[in-house]
Amino acid sequence: EEPVVQEYFDPLAVLLEGRRRAGTAADTVEAHLDETSDSSGDILKYLRFRVADEDYGLSLLEIREIIKPRAVTEVPRMPVFVAGVLSLRGVIIPVFDLRPRLGLPPAHSPGTERIIIVKKEDGACGLLVDEVFQVIGLKSSEIEKAPQVLEGMDREFVTGIGRHGGR
Repeated sequence: EEPVVQEYFDPLAVLLEGRRRAGTAADTVEAHLDETSDSSGDILKYLRFRVADEDYGLSLLEIREIIKPRAVTEVPRMPVFVAGVLSLRGVIIPVFDLRPRLGLPPAHSPGTERIIIVKKEDGACGLLVDEVFQVIGLKSSEIEKAPQVLEGMDREFVTGIGRHGGR
């Protein structure tokens, strides 16, 4: 038998291709990739997205792909933040709606919602967000540790706070 060669997944290429197909400018994403690294080369790349009026970032290393929302199958007796499950190329993936999970009010963002498919150990899960913006680079020195006021499960979701472009 021949060994199976797994293709390298580049989430940035997927994001740029999606923006190209949608007819939106991708220069904001590309501009961030051209930033010069400091001498230690410790710039970390994050996908910036919005949930309600709040901006969040997720390491590119944790992202498998970004898809448009599609019909999910509801699962009985699940917490309100579990939107359901979907089949992505034959793999069943749970989808979590981040608005109720983060305690934010329900709302509808017409046409800008996306599901970020995140690698999780041996599987994956989907995160329903209001809008995906761009890839940003942050130096590790620009990322503060998670605030002490976060406790329990909330602390699991926030590894740090970084500032980029005044945001």
